[in-house]
Amino acid sequence: MRGFRIVVAAHGALAAGFMASAEMICGRIEDAATVALDPEDSPEGFRDRLLEAIGDAGTERPLLLLTDLAGGTPHNVSLVMARRLPNAVLISGINLAVLVEAATSVDALDAESVERLVASGREALVDLGQLIATRAS
Repeated sequence: MRGFRIVVAAHGALAAGFMASAEMICGRIEDAATVALDPEDSPEGFRDRLLEAIGDAGTERPLLLLTDLAGGTPHNVSLVMARRLPNAVLISGINLAVLVEAATSVDALDAESVERLVASGREALVDLGQLIATRAS
């Protein structure tokens, strides 16, 4: 069983969409939450909802924060939280492969498992035109 909480924070409905899609693949994902940045949100209002979603994770147990876009408000607010929480890890620029890998992980949230998560996201990005051209050569 996974030993860390997952919080997905993203613009609009993207976080909920990621979670719903991951649950189609994995089944119900326990100990996970999503936080959406809506157009009318202030960074402070988003921060308050993010803190609620985090709960006691990050201080008492490991926390994986996944955000959609480095430099965006969900990422920036999550980065401030991650710096304050000793057991928090932030990965930005996620895709569905990263979330599925995290949800099904049985590893501790250490440097090696974080690198595996990042690698799974990179490996999910494929230029099929280049792949086909390479195989046709």
